[in-house]
Amino acid sequence: MAPDVARIWRRLEVFAADHRARKPDAYTLKPELLKDRTLSLDGLTLDWSLQRLDDDVLEALVELSNVVNLQDRLRQQFEGEVVNPTEQRAALHSAMRDTPTSHRALRVRLRTDREELTHFAINVLNGHTTSYCGAAFTDVLHIGIGGSHLGQKLLSDALASTRLNLHFLSNSQSERVRSTLDRLDPAKTLAIVASKSFTTPETQQNFQSVKNWFAERTGRSDALASNLVLISSNASLIEKLPGKHFTVPEEVGGRFSVWSAMGLPVLLATGPEQFAQLLHGANLMDHHTITTPSSANAAVMLALLALWNTNFLAASSHAVLSYVAALRWLPGYLQQLEMESLGKSVTVDGETVPHHTTGVIWGGEETDGQHAWHQWLHQGTHLYSADFIATTSRNNKDDSWTLANSLAQHHVTFYGHEDNKAPEKHIQGGHGSTLILLDDTNAKTIGMLLALYEHKVACLGYLWNIDPFDQWGVERGKVMAEEINKALSGTGHTLSNPLLDERVRKILPRQK
Repeated sequence: MAPDVARIWRRLEVFAADHRARKPDAYTLKPELLKDRTLSLDGLTLDWSLQRLDDDVLEALVELSNVVNLQDRLRQQFEGEVVNPTEQRAALHSAMRDTPTSHRALRVRLRTDREELTHFAINVLNGHTTSYCGAAFTDVLHIGIGGSHLGQKLLSDALASTRLNLHFLSNSQSERVRSTLDRLDPAKTLAIVASKSFTTPETQQNFQSVKNWFAERTGRSDALASNLVLISSNASLIEKLPGKHFTVPEEVGGRFSVWSAMGLPVLLATGPEQFAQLLHGANLMDHHTITTPSSANAAVMLALLALWNTNFLAASSHAVLSYVAALRWLPGYLQQLEMESLGKSVTVDGETVPHHTTGVIWGGEETDGQHAWHQWLHQGTHLYSADFIATTSRNNKDDSWTLANSLAQHHVTFYGHEDNKAPEKHIQGGHGSTLILLDDTNAKTIGMLLALYEHKVACLGYLWNIDPFDQWGVERGKVMAEEINKALSGTGHTLSNPLLDERVRKILPRQK
């Protein structure tokens, strides 16, 4: 840890000892203070007034962002410099939504690629691009996993407005594959296979299942070619395969890729106008993040609050509580975005990280959650932080009720409830949370929200001096699974680890 960083870290530790001892009612909010802890931009408002901090803490956190040159690091990222040192790559997901980068040739290529992608989607939607038998497509089957699945499912569900029905296959469990395919007609189904490397085992297994299904149901070995789209960064591999091909730059990580050709299912579900608004919203957040000082920067503040809660107030988990029905899949999307990006224990210098990085990200759709995990939130014993996400758009009394609940739960999470006569009703409170309000639930505001979280992740990576754009920890389990699968397949394969080999041998007899 650099000396200047260590100095601010020590100051924050002193502040934290004081704030951990304070009771929630010690935080009295005056109207002018509420104004100072709220940011609004183009339909999205960030309110961190119910966090366990004061002006001294905020000043120290902002100073920390300046000491680590956070704005310069963000600028380098947006311009396309190498910010993923373990893979020697840039992180150019923001370029997918027309945010300027110094890679001018790439910008020209991306514009051409998007025009081709949009033209293809329009032709599918208007029936000009048809199935192998000349029928218009009515269904889209998307095959992908992780970063090639979660954002697509979230956005297709949130913004669907076209005539096409979207279906998703991620894991390769046979029952899920069979039940999904049983609902589809190959004569009217467009299959999209999305994989950055195009070697992901689950995706390849599902692709093979779909190949078999097409051949069995149509009696034609060539039928799938007219109904198939392949999306990957591995152009040399997919060029040998049938179907329509779209490529994604290597500099775009999977969990950041929904803005690229990987977003084709979103484009088909929403139409080109909404998809353009999604990109526009993300572009607005890009511009805000790169041009706004830390103290007024929504992404920087979200990251600094996460750092404060994780490293100084000992919050080991972070709940994402969505009171917006359209964003019901947001917590799952953010689990990958944050935990795969920030679940690191080694700095970019190869040193052991001297503190915790990201905690557990979890959550779900409200108000359902109020009848599930809110008892744990209010009267449990663990420390946590939270984001409450709601919309101020109220078209009927039910919308008003949902907004009222989000504001109430946000308040009780922090201030609790004093009841000396009935201790079973006492709520301690004291859990810091941020309220994120959307003026409306539309493509633009959702684009802004997802880009906000992307930039929060990048900021935390730079603050913690870790690489938020690699995921080497995921790879080891995949390698071991390949070896174990050989033994489980009855090939007589002996595992290199004696204990693991013995465990597999105990399992094998029960399979026969």
